[in-house]
Amino acid sequence: MTDAEALVITWLAARLGGIRVVAELPARFEQSLPVVQVTGLPGPKTDRPWNAHRPLLWHPRIDIDAYATTRATAGDLASTVSGHLHELIGQGNEWGFVVDVDEPAGPSWRPDYNPSVRRSGLTVELTIRAE
Repeated sequence: MTDAEALVITWLAARLGGIRVVAELPARFEQSLPVVQVTGLPGPKTDRPWNAHRPLLWHPRIDIDAYATTRATAGDLASTVSGHLHELIGQGNEWGFVVDVDEPAGPSWRPDYNPSVRRSGLTVELTIRAE
């Protein structure tokens, strides 16, 4: 799990009123919906010679899937997640602070191979400034 992925999981779990937020879907997860899955994706890092080539800005992408029993519930959950993610600005830890949240792919329907679930998802890009 990446630092950004862990930050988003912790942030969402504290705000979604008992809905499970995970990096990996557990076996038979469809038996206890809703569930939100957070997947960290690689993103570019910007460094400068004057800061010893340590990352100055990091732009990790986070892909999020909201699973529920109905398409409407999955869509509503994805929209709620989107709103909470924009509140991440100013949050962080020893690796840096979130200074911006961009949403290149907002909440939308995503088909799933499992006929027992409905899935909606979004992708966000965080801009993290190193300390």
